Amino acid sequence: MSFGIDWWWPLQEKINSQFGFSKSREKVSSRLISRLYQPRGNLSELLLNKVVTVVGAGIADNEAIPDNVVIAADGAVSACLERNLIPDIIVTDLDGNLPEMVWANKKGSKLVVHAHGDNLSKLFEFSNEIQAISLTTTYPSSMTNCWGGFTDGDRSLMMSLGMGANLVNLIGFNFEEIGEYTGKFSPKKLQKLSWARKIVDICKKETGKVQII
Repeated sequence: MSFGIDWWWPLQEKINSQFGFSKSREKVSSRLISRLYQPRGNLSELLLNKVVTVVGAGIADNEAIPDNVVIAADGAVSACLERNLIPDIIVTDLDGNLPEMVWANKKGSKLVVHAHGDNLSKLFEFSNEIQAISLTTTYPSSMTNCWGGFTDGDRSLMMSLGMGANLVNLIGFNFEEIGEYTGKFSPKKLQKLSWARKIVDICKKETGKVQII
């Protein structure tokens, strides 16, 4: 059964309104990432019918990462590397530990790079250092994907479900406080985590394929 996201778009409009996001800047970011990055590889092969673990920024020192297809949500790549684990996929809007992401990318991690209206300079800065497997934007375009999602963690979840994963485990998803591995964040981060909780809850209800560890 395919994972439909018709329910997502009203949430996106509410998020835009609450945080003052500009659709015109989103269009600019979409055009920019399409010009700067040439994705290579097949993301579907990594996720279709697989058990996936998404690692979030709130993972604790004593938490082990299951041996599935591992997706690091942005700064959580650091938690993976500290465990001598190179994640299979990194989903990032380029505000986490970028040197570690570049290193992991060279060692085999596949990068899914998300462009939005507030990371235009980072898109330029790292365009020659990153090889992406997929590009995402807030709204779909002919050159980019959009599975929905707001934070890197819930975007990773929606991507996995959209690409046909059988089960998605979430570890390090703490919606009450800012995680140790969170990259650069705004004072509104806790409000964003509240949205992430809503998105995860809907995905869990809609699919029955989401497990919070």
